[in-house]
Amino acid sequence: MNVGNSVRKAIDDWERGETDAAMSHACNAVDGTAKKVYPSLGSNARFTRLLRDNYAILGPLGMPGINLVETRFAVKVERPKAPGGKPDLADVFFGVHRCSHGHGEELPDGFELMPDARQPVRAGELRKTTVKVVRGAIRLSDRIIFGVIAVPVLSPANKDQHVPNGYYLTFGAEEKLIITEWWGRATDFPAIAAPEPVPSITLDFNEWMREIDTGNQSMKPTAPLRNMFRVIARPPCRSLSLSR
Repeated sequence: MNVGNSVRKAIDDWERGETDAAMSHACNAVDGTAKKVYPSLGSNARFTRLLRDNYAILGPLGMPGINLVETRFAVKVERPKAPGGKPDLADVFFGVHRCSHGHGEELPDGFELMPDARQPVRAGELRKTTVKVVRGAIRLSDRIIFGVIAVPVLSPANKDQHVPNGYYLTFGAEEKLIITEWWGRATDFPAIAAPEPVPSITLDFNEWMREIDTGNQSMKPTAPLRNMFRVIARPPCRSLSLSR
């Protein structure tokens, strides 16, 4: 698998408004990278481990303000790999997004991405990343696509990869990460993120998880208003967007 092509296709599809296709290519880029980094592991273990080992990149770029290391989601997936046996974000990605797109199936209800990345922002205004969580499902911002893309781009395993000139990620108020210059540079990213630290909130869905574990919750998400959790992370001038 050519990781560079998958990254390029993910970006191109997002620009056309095809977020499902963009996520599919982003997942392909992760899987292709994971095969290089953890060649002895199976598809689930290597995919989730690569994301989990790179939460310091995925989190700030795609889901700022949330402690991805500790947060577990009330979503039922097959064979979660996170410590403790409950699904973290990496497990949700593999069990829902990767498997659905990989098998040519529609995403289950309640997992559709929300169009945050294109939101217009006035001068001095804060960008928002929105996550909607109900029992059994989680809707992520489409900005998560670029957080996922950043993991293979910055992985040292991909320092030989290429995309055409003109593709870049932006982070914060002024940082522009030219993809052709950032392949394999994961160790340089902390210096980019450090000047603008954000809170790290651990979300607690233990009550919903117990309902799912005891069989009191069906596989289908339920979303009465009292059971909806909405997170708006608003770090100063922090965003991830892409231009060509």
